[in-house]
Amino acid sequence: MICRYVLKHCSRAPVFNSSIRAISVLRPDISDKAAAQAFVGGLSRKERKQLLEALRGTNGNGNGTGEMTRRLLLMEAAYAGIPFMGFGFLDNTIMLCAGEYIDLKLGATLGLSTLAAAAIGNLISDVAGIGTAGTVENSVKRLLGRSSVLTAVQRESARAHRWVFLGRCVGICLGCILGMWPLFLLNDSAEPEDTQLKDSVQETLTENSS
Repeated sequence: MICRYVLKHCSRAPVFNSSIRAISVLRPDISDKAAAQAFVGGLSRKERKQLLEALRGTNGNGNGTGEMTRRLLLMEAAYAGIPFMGFGFLDNTIMLCAGEYIDLKLGATLGLSTLAAAAIGNLISDVAGIGTAGTVENSVKRLLGRSSVLTAVQRESARAHRWVFLGRCVGICLGCILGMWPLFLLNDSAEPEDTQLKDSVQETLTENSS
């Protein structure tokens, strides 16, 4: 009914066309901060998330292929390296603890060498890493709020791949270094046993010589 009335009483086509164009581009006025907050406040949680993803994807130029500054690339490398820091920490921690336990408790019984115990410890840590990989990555993503600062188009570039690879390498190295903390405890706990062993060997040599 309204459309029929408009078509009947609008005698000038330019005015009608301009009215249609005005209606087609109708959008909320968010030119200031208060209006933008009021607009976002009226959105649901899902709509806010979609709006945020769209804003991140455009990167200010509408097509997601904006300039990748050094700051953005460093942030991308950090986001890529933090999960691998967790992987390296858990991998070395589990390997050292499991390898030491196998060497001390099962090595003499099964006739395993220290290298064999270390290999079994590495096997256990790798299997554990399969189960904890998703947990670590999801935990880091929840903690940081995101897993990337680049758009999907930017992440496919060779330059972004190089920075991500560098971040992962640095992250895994730092994680493995931090994961060596059991060595301090294992060395301290092994010292009394080594001392007793040396004393017993010394006593045996003294008795044989006498």
